[in-house]
Amino acid sequence: MSFNFLNQNGTAAYNRLQRGTVRVNTAFNLDRFVVGENIALSRDLDYGGIANDDGGEDGILGKNILSQPIVPVYDIGGHFASGKAVSLGNNSNPLGYAWQRQFDRNTSDQLAGNVYAGLDVTKRLSVKTRFGFNLGQQTFRGYNPITPENSEPGTSNSIDENNRRTTDWTWSNTVNYLGTFGRHSLNVLAGQEANRNTMRFLAGHIGNLLNTDPSSRYIRDALADPATKNDSSVGSVAALLSFFGKADYSYAERYYLSATLRRDGSSTFGPSHRWGTFPAFSVGWRLSQEPFFGQGGFFSNVMLRFGWGKTGNQNIPQGRTVNQYGGNRGDTFYDIGNTGTVVRRGFKQASIGNPDLKWEENKSVNVGVDLAAFQGRANLSLDVYERKTDNLLFDPRLPATAGTADAAIVNIGAMRNRGIDFSLGYRGTLGEKTSWSVNFNGSHYNNKIVRIDGVAPFFFGPNPTRLTNHVINQVGDPIGAFYGYQADGYFDNAAEIAALDAAVKLATGDTTAVYQDGAAPGRLRFRDVNGDGQVNSSDFTIIGSPHPDFTAGLDFSLRRGAWDLSFSVFGTFGNQIFDDQKDFYVFRDFSTNVRNDLLTNSWCETGDSGCTHPHDPNAKYPRIDNNDAFSRQVSSFYVEDGSYVRLRSLQIGYTVPPALIRWIPAARIYVQAENLFTITGYPGLDPALPAQTIQPERAGQDIRDQYRGVDRGSYPTSRTFTVGISTTF
Repeated sequence: MSFNFLNQNGTAAYNRLQRGTVRVNTAFNLDRFVVGENIALSRDLDYGGIANDDGGEDGILGKNILSQPIVPVYDIGGHFASGKAVSLGNNSNPLGYAWQRQFDRNTSDQLAGNVYAGLDVTKRLSVKTRFGFNLGQQTFRGYNPITPENSEPGTSNSIDENNRRTTDWTWSNTVNYLGTFGRHSLNVLAGQEANRNTMRFLAGHIGNLLNTDPSSRYIRDALADPATKNDSSVGSVAALLSFFGKADYSYAERYYLSATLRRDGSSTFGPSHRWGTFPAFSVGWRLSQEPFFGQGGFFSNVMLRFGWGKTGNQNIPQGRTVNQYGGNRGDTFYDIGNTGTVVRRGFKQASIGNPDLKWEENKSVNVGVDLAAFQGRANLSLDVYERKTDNLLFDPRLPATAGTADAAIVNIGAMRNRGIDFSLGYRGTLGEKTSWSVNFNGSHYNNKIVRIDGVAPFFFGPNPTRLTNHVINQVGDPIGAFYGYQADGYFDNAAEIAALDAAVKLATGDTTAVYQDGAAPGRLRFRDVNGDGQVNSSDFTIIGSPHPDFTAGLDFSLRRGAWDLSFSVFGTFGNQIFDDQKDFYVFRDFSTNVRNDLLTNSWCETGDSGCTHPHDPNAKYPRIDNNDAFSRQVSSFYVEDGSYVRLRSLQIGYTVPPALIRWIPAARIYVQAENLFTITGYPGLDPALPAQTIQPERAGQDIRDQYRGVDRGSYPTSRTFTVGISTTF
């Protein structure tokens, strides 16, 4: 049994996290029968509104970055100041925002675990049943204050409250046969598994509260404006039924063969496509056990491996095989006849169904080798693989003319990953009191879309940011690639622009044609990719990829006597980041704050304020120009190198000798630092962008490949210092 408690203040003001966990593990052996369980009960309390915060300009991080520094935290009356004055932007005071939401609360309760029972029928045959469960409840209550101090004032307050309940259980039953016959070994497993997941989400809202005291923030007609009250609920049910078998055979610890077969049926798909069959096999040859290999040589272990397998993916929202409808008073109820007395109920299509949805399939081939040398002190593991994903599940975005319904999810094509993974380790000693170990691992892969089923050989990612389409998926390029103009320096002078325009007019015969709309000295010049003499949307191209060329990790540990030291380093190289925040702090969209080097590192010409290097072709930023809406367009100017090396953790510990504290058998004191430093050229806050959270309306669908490497103002990773003690009694 164990108990854990955490009380941690957030990086942002007025935010705090409390977490408590209780774990219980028991097991009872009664002759040939075993029964046991492991259960964990936990509660997370997030105080403040940050846990329910959006990224970008509306998040607490975006407000801190974009608020102009000349706006004080408080005005002369002691109230929170903001951008009410002319040209101060439309951003709100980040401290005021956090203070107003300090009584918001996210509560997450979870009961998870499993109970199991097993019986050894014979020495070789056993059966086991296991029931796992995960019961969760998440609640949120939040307050949206009036903001008269903003340039876009909020004139009414409101509260939101929601509740989300989830139930997930898995029941598996297996029978296992394990036998040894001379130098032959056989392990056969057969089983059946059932899984069911249910979710229910209820949300309520009311505005114009009569009393804004936290104790009065309830959704009740008497406490606010009943006309603003609305509520909604959604739910889902998912089920998976599986049958599987696995056989492992080895001979003389020299030859290995393993085969697996699964048959899975999912409620996610229609009746004719619910079932998928997924086989796999692997073979291994331990050369070091062959008589011709010899013993006592440089290598103590040499193992060759080959594997092939197919797996399935069903990670999409439920109910997408049929059209879904919805509506509410705000968008589908209508006063037909304009009588002003009767409002007719209406419906709209919420999502487009696809009855032909089927399993996404991943087929992989792997070749590997394991080596050990120096009596097992040095180890190398190397794997080369190819993984092809067919029948990709995606919801390619529809044109605006198609309406507001969510696009149909379709099996849209195939992509391929080819890569290599390796791990190299060594452990050694220095004398009798010192031991150490080091492990270095690395990975490289190449991702490419090889087929798209449809009219066009590409489709855009869902839900673009303010900069429209900058994530594309197209044949021959990696999934989730960045897409836009290729920046090609700056226009230097009016004569250069006039010459380019004249050439276009001559080539096309169009007296109104220009080389590039909005061209002016100091503005970004975009490359004419297709060579037609003009720059337009036909010149959009791949401008970057979020996929790294190489990732690596280094783990080191050292022990000398009672002291120990360990650290972990991680690095990623060659990946790129689309810095969406540049739209604000370089181009001052909505008159926001700017980079502190914008004045000195922008393109300029003699006479411009602060100009020290006129007509510099290597300037970091285009010319400061509030009317420049053209340089702001999606281009490689937004793409940055996302490579970094980070010291993830560093720990120093001391094991207290039992003689010093007689009533404690063992105790260890340690000091630990996490994310101590990062080496990077990325100008943003944190190159280690977190995976984007799945949006509520898209619950269950993986969108990481579509937002990977897009910095919308992500909350940075905190540097953490810990002092602790571990004991046994």
